[in-house]
Amino acid sequence: MERRLATVLATDVVGYSALMQRSEADTISRLKRLRNIVSELAERHGARVISWAGDGALAEFASPVSAVRGAFELQRELSAPHNAQEIGLQLRIGIHLADVIVDGKDLLGDGVNIAARIEAEAEPGGVLVSHAVFEQAKRGAQVRFKPIGHRRFKNIDEAVELYAVEGDLGLHSCMLTKGLPQTQATKPQQRDNGVIVLPFQNRSTDPEQQYFAEGFTEDVITELSRFTELFVISRNASFSLEERDCSPDTICGETGVRYAVEGGVRVLGERVRVSARLFDGFSGAQVWSENYDCEVDELFDVQDDMVAKISAAVAGRVEQQAEKSAREKPTSDMAAYDCLKRGLHHHRIGGVTRENAETAMKWLKKALEKDPTFGRAQAWLACAVATRDEWLGIKDDDLYWEMGRRALELDSNDAEVHRIMGSLSLYKEDFDNALYHYSRALEITPNHAYIVAHAGNVHNYLGDGEKGLVFQRRAEALDPYLPEYCREVGVIAHYTLRDWEACFQAATAFPRLTRRAAAYRAAAALHLDDPERLNRAIRRLATIDPEFDLEGFLSIERFQDSRRNEQLREEMSQVLGYMNEGLLRAVV
Repeated sequence: MERRLATVLATDVVGYSALMQRSEADTISRLKRLRNIVSELAERHGARVISWAGDGALAEFASPVSAVRGAFELQRELSAPHNAQEIGLQLRIGIHLADVIVDGKDLLGDGVNIAARIEAEAEPGGVLVSHAVFEQAKRGAQVRFKPIGHRRFKNIDEAVELYAVEGDLGLHSCMLTKGLPQTQATKPQQRDNGVIVLPFQNRSTDPEQQYFAEGFTEDVITELSRFTELFVISRNASFSLEERDCSPDTICGETGVRYAVEGGVRVLGERVRVSARLFDGFSGAQVWSENYDCEVDELFDVQDDMVAKISAAVAGRVEQQAEKSAREKPTSDMAAYDCLKRGLHHHRIGGVTRENAETAMKWLKKALEKDPTFGRAQAWLACAVATRDEWLGIKDDDLYWEMGRRALELDSNDAEVHRIMGSLSLYKEDFDNALYHYSRALEITPNHAYIVAHAGNVHNYLGDGEKGLVFQRRAEALDPYLPEYCREVGVIAHYTLRDWEACFQAATAFPRLTRRAAAYRAAAALHLDDPERLNRAIRRLATIDPEFDLEGFLSIERFQDSRRNEQLREEMSQVLGYMNEGLLRAVV
């Protein structure tokens, strides 16, 4: 009897029996169109439809992330105005991750039954997932979740904890994009001075110490990024490889860098053991390795020593710079540092659940209580407050601005502080100040892909699309897994240059088209004299955001030149007019 772990998705049409009683022929016709959409979406996400049972379907997905993302996109497509009119059927969707029995092409067992039970609990047009799915998909699926508690199901012994998918996620720099590199067709440039830091493993018996290993990995990446003679792959790319079972030389080949760092962290009370190794991905040889045993409050010294030795090993092998010291850490209070890392651990999924946003705030506040001079914790608290307020529908730019200013007063030499101040300056339309802060952030950490990309966006808003593209291309080189919310910078750069074709194509190439990129693509399509592509672009935007908020969009997309703002308003008003009047042809 073959068994395997599977992500099972179950669907069911709401009110199917009543619809059939009303009109069998019409309902069957609509059901066929619905099945076509389900099949296309399953294929797009690498899934397999196991069976069609009347008005329901059962599918197996390769991962919980693809299942949640696929279910969310399916419900969004069905709720789009044109599909709501043409199909007019609503689905309930349930997803579960479990060990199943394989019988030919069929899947059997409790895991399949639980997925069906979860589906029955979902609201019309909704998606419910089990806790097992949530834990695997909370970072990669890029959607918001709401915990709805435990449910007991018939003939299932244990209660199942459920989460409802609430909507798309407002992405931020802590979120990860998982999958293959975005530019698979182009082999990455081979860099002899390139380094990728693979996520350090949590080797403690306590899984709660995972935040510590993640935080240590981020610190090593950040410190190595300060060395201008090194080319350091971004945090997003490093953590995207966390679940890959690949050798360092394979990863080096995929990312185009010569060196890979890997290791582990074990926390035992007040003692820490860190092991680290540096591999040459071109030769497969181990260049350097070391084990460190220290007290928790000595970890900064260990990290400095390790970073210095890695940089010396790499720089020395390319005949550049010998050993250099890592800069002074932002706080000497290890307890405050620990609170910061716990806060960031929850902040990464703060946009995913409101509870995590609030927990992040609590830990960051504790970090400041333990060390009131901790500027980085103050800056991240501003981000955490903003994330929490997104859930509450509150926007208080003055509050975030004051918190950012306070962080700058505490530590004017921290890249994250300057990055956050740069973003807040953009919100206040203080473009010169935004450029200053992003430039300072890049001086401090020149190889941070997120900062590089968004520095390019500052130039876009200043009207210099050419420079925006330069920064965008550098960000893509630093991060072959560059998230869509960074790749949007290139779309806006082409729009700024009035290169409508390039703008349209850049957005179309997105693996997952974002609302922002879809809006700029629709604006560019107005200039292409191609009704088919215009209709397709507007229909896609209507699918992604049927209730597109023009004023909300324009409040964020602000250029220094008022004429550009007026042009964007005119274009998006025209796009919105098409959406509202339903003047769209059915373009496949």
